Amino acid sequence: MARGRLAFLKNDEIRRIHETSLKVLGEVGIVVHSENVRKMLIDAGAEASKSEKRILIPDSIVKASLISVPKSVLLAARDKSRDVNIPAGDRIRVANGGEGVYVKDLLTGESRPSTLQHLQDFMVLAESLPQVDFCWGMVGALDQPPHLKNIAELKTCFENTTKHFQGGASSAEEARKMVELASIIAGSHEELRKRPFISAVQCPISPLAFESGLVEAQVEFARNGIPVVAMVASVVGMTSPVTLAGSLAQINAENLASLVISQVGKKGAPWIYSSDSVPGDLSTGSIDYGALEANLIRAGAGQMGRSYGLPTMVAGIGIENTSHLLARVRDGVPYMAMQGLVPSDLGSGLGGIDQAAGASYEQLVVDAWVWEVAREFARQFAADDLAISFETIRDAGLDGNFLSKRHTLTRFKEELSGSSSPESSFSGRRSPGKRGDLLRKAKEEVRTILARPRAPTVTKDESTRMEEFIKGLT
Repeated sequence: MARGRLAFLKNDEIRRIHETSLKVLGEVGIVVHSENVRKMLIDAGAEASKSEKRILIPDSIVKASLISVPKSVLLAARDKSRDVNIPAGDRIRVANGGEGVYVKDLLTGESRPSTLQHLQDFMVLAESLPQVDFCWGMVGALDQPPHLKNIAELKTCFENTTKHFQGGASSAEEARKMVELASIIAGSHEELRKRPFISAVQCPISPLAFESGLVEAQVEFARNGIPVVAMVASVVGMTSPVTLAGSLAQINAENLASLVISQVGKKGAPWIYSSDSVPGDLSTGSIDYGALEANLIRAGAGQMGRSYGLPTMVAGIGIENTSHLLARVRDGVPYMAMQGLVPSDLGSGLGGIDQAAGASYEQLVVDAWVWEVAREFARQFAADDLAISFETIRDAGLDGNFLSKRHTLTRFKEELSGSSSPESSFSGRRSPGKRGDLLRKAKEEVRTILARPRAPTVTKDESTRMEEFIKGLT
């Protein structure tokens, strides 16, 4: 099957980046701010640098980890029909964005700090939107006590969606609590291990460092069979080299280091190659998700992950504040179509605004609507003899007529989306609407969804047990 895909690196460039990454790990090493994880790595054959401040990882450990890591991962859902198996091949599976700290009404401009109630509403929307394949915690519950925040958020997500949930923990203790809470729903730790309906984003800290709590949580998740996403979040030119190739070498080195940590923690632990690295705006010191080079960096990271045969999560999907310009879905498709061409199994970002600092209900709906069309530009296309159809070319070459051929009549809908969906065309086929029309339509959809009666996604007993578990933590 052929598929539209953005390719940035040639084979010799992939090899050069890989070799540089191994040199970085072996000669420069990583900083690990956890004594337990440092000891774990040294016991497995890594070495402390002469200053004993860094851990040097030899090629042999990297190679062994690449052999032991699963090449496919199940992101289970509590509703099995919503399972996400990767690599999927046919298209990117996407989630909403995550951990914004405020919610904004894009039509009025009103903004307020995010609460647990906001998170609940976002999860209800994510559950209702078929374009959302799995879920992130869209906003942080800033009204919760810090030591209970992640656990309260996880409980709220369980109570409002049956889709796979991808979160994270800031310490080993917090990771254990998340596993315990999820085990209440699964029935046992073993059942959760068989069908992990949670996964964890545990980020290395660029350049080449692993924070104590995050890395200890990563090891805890690995030992419990919870898939870990190694989301490297370099800011090109600020926390990684200013050249795209240099940043890709560092991104790759940090991913390989994370892989080693998971595999040394538990051989065969599910793990996903990932990057959310984008350029920095060196004139202001801020990140720039909208930079022209952002998708090239994502594509390069995806190619590196794929070169190892690993599942990848490198796509950022969403048009953020651009939605103010849109009159209808078609207007947003050019912005998002390029994002769908990145070689990635997973992506996230629907509903995020202001460089992912905040979130918007109507933005989540707009992004979902636009993605439903834009993802078709990266769908699979048959490229076998039947699809090429020499016979059709031969016959039409003689009579000059393709429209009457069976090949055309039976296949045009699956091949040419614009024939069946006017929104799939970049050029307008209808009179233009007004800017903001799509946001206004999305706001009405939000009201409709949130006003519907909500079917419970956990039993009363499960809800009670989760509540008792959290009370026991206070």
